[in-house]
Amino acid sequence: MNEQNLPPIRSTEEAREKGARGGVKSGVTRRRKRDLRAAMKELLELPVTDTELWNSISTLGVDPKNINNCAALVVALFSKAARGDVAAFKEIRSLMGEDKDAERLKLQREQLKNSSDGMLSDVLEALKNDDLKE
Repeated sequence: MNEQNLPPIRSTEEAREKGARGGVKSGVTRRRKRDLRAAMKELLELPVTDTELWNSISTLGVDPKNINNCAALVVALFSKAARGDVAAFKEIRSLMGEDKDAERLKLQREQLKNSSDGMLSDVLEALKNDDLKE
């Protein structure tokens, strides 16, 4: 054994300290993400301050009480999709819960797997039958 390649042996207290630091950092990261989500939610709920943007949203038929920054983002996404932006269209489908691409791919994989298993068993069965005939 080459003792130079071995990691130093740590005491249990050192190991606990290192683990505790990782737990503290994890908590800091979790709180930072929570605070960012809360700040974004607050910002999205604020009313639209740009008069021109507010008017364009209201002409689409959105209730004036519901015109906020979130509605402005939805209208912007809708406008991009209406102009032919495929990524915006896919995002709308995803938001609406109509994005079935992942489900469809999973189903196709399962069907392919099942059909290939079936074909393999059919081939094996045919080979067995050929062996029995001889």
